[in-house]
Amino acid sequence: MESQKDLRDEKQCEPEVPSPGRRDLMRMGAGAFALAMTGGLAGAQEGGRRGPQAPAAPPGQAPPTEWRPHTGPGYYTYTANREDNNGPMDDTTAQIVKYVHGFGSADMTPGAIKATNRTMLDSMAATVAGFEEKAVRICARTAMLSPAGKWKSTGFGYGIETTPELGAFVNSAMVRMVDFNDTPHNSNLIPAALAIGEALHCTGRQVMEAVAIGYEIMGVPGAGESVAPAMAAGKLMGLSEDQLGNAVTLALTPHIALNKGVGAMSMWKGTRSAEAIKCGVWAAILAKQGMTGPPQPFEGRGGLWYTQNRMGRPFKLPEQAKLQIERMVNKRFPSDQMTQQTLGMMPQIRQWVGDPESIDNIEYYMTFGDWEEVGDNAKFDPHNRDTADHSIAYVIARNLISGESYLDAFEDAKLPYNDPPVRALMNKITLSPVNEWRGNGTARIVIKKKNGDTKYWDTHDGSRDTEDMSKFPQMSDEDIMAKFRRVCAYRKVAQAQSEQALKYWWDLSSVQDIAVPMKQFAKFGQPAPLQVVV
Repeated sequence: MESQKDLRDEKQCEPEVPSPGRRDLMRMGAGAFALAMTGGLAGAQEGGRRGPQAPAAPPGQAPPTEWRPHTGPGYYTYTANREDNNGPMDDTTAQIVKYVHGFGSADMTPGAIKATNRTMLDSMAATVAGFEEKAVRICARTAMLSPAGKWKSTGFGYGIETTPELGAFVNSAMVRMVDFNDTPHNSNLIPAALAIGEALHCTGRQVMEAVAIGYEIMGVPGAGESVAPAMAAGKLMGLSEDQLGNAVTLALTPHIALNKGVGAMSMWKGTRSAEAIKCGVWAAILAKQGMTGPPQPFEGRGGLWYTQNRMGRPFKLPEQAKLQIERMVNKRFPSDQMTQQTLGMMPQIRQWVGDPESIDNIEYYMTFGDWEEVGDNAKFDPHNRDTADHSIAYVIARNLISGESYLDAFEDAKLPYNDPPVRALMNKITLSPVNEWRGNGTARIVIKKKNGDTKYWDTHDGSRDTEDMSKFPQMSDEDIMAKFRRVCAYRKVAQAQSEQALKYWWDLSSVQDIAVPMKQFAKFGQPAPLQVVV
């Protein structure tokens, strides 16, 4: 059989140089753009078109042999026709903007409407749960420094009337604070839609559509937590496609955040999402007033993909036939999502264990990612609620001793440095990652008693691949209502007020002005006075 080389002409074939696509050209920058368009990238190969030569060398010196990149007339004509002659959107921004602008009532199927109502009530339960936490009180005091102007938005519980971006900030901090909202925490963005919806007196149905849009944008690779609330707010504000494009980049470009931290956690763990939500609302407001931003935040030189040294990933909007909000999982327990499945098994584990004093040791096997998040060394000595609700060792020990781990489990008095029996039990726990396991919360707990009896339990029916959230056990409608009622009772919300709120948030389609349920829940419970630091 003839070799490939034998089939060629005696002169070696020229390698084919592919024509660069639009994203490639944006990524390469202006100089490489000129080289690519003139054949300069293939200039050293016979037959390739060359860019212009360098200037002639002075007499007596050898001329340079390299080809120089260049720019010049004819390579670019401005056709974007955008606000203040801003540049053209990149493909990722344009795809987001087209979807958001075109989203309408027809996209809200009966399944999407029901899921959104469930999500709204679940989010309100998380809001009440976060009420009066230390970091939330700081957010509320900060919002009080900026009283409302023409647009007024409510900070729940404290009766604060402030600007939309700060109203969203306070309420989003409440939603996220105690790790009781849906997973993966998309409901952090709901206060953005509520803040703008209240300021503009939008209907409940309009707010629901904006929330559904936000959930879908949350799934766009690299968009971050600020773009989704910007699109939810922008939809309610009636932004044009051009303005939506500016809102995307004004939300993303200045607000690419670092991680919440590792090891011992701070208050920022529960408030960093609120900051992103605030920035998204602010970006939409700026865009409404005519502010423009860098037109290619994803694909342009210096944009997100450029700084990450990659070209991004293709995506669809909507991602699936069922909207993202229909595929979320609600939390039964106020702690990290990686603890949820183990906590669901704790009643049967407690029944087998009996007296926690009978335990000799506990081996807990988990995925490597979960181990890094909730099993590192700092989680064995949590000194604040932010670290404790991300400590699988503490959550298990507290649950075995107290019979559950509800909101009060993370008060200072119950943390291990104040509770010797809990610390003693945590000292019997060893956490180990299993490299091959995948999924959220995949785990095996092995308990050995002092008498030698040993038993183990697996989460997810022994499945080792739980990336598909549809495999997680879902809460029923009755479960979500019960969650809301229990949280309200815990935070001392009057029963009549909580029942009226439940009716509003369970059926927002019938609400003609979202400001009505917002004001109805503006004050609740028995908060301590807020003292603003000046």
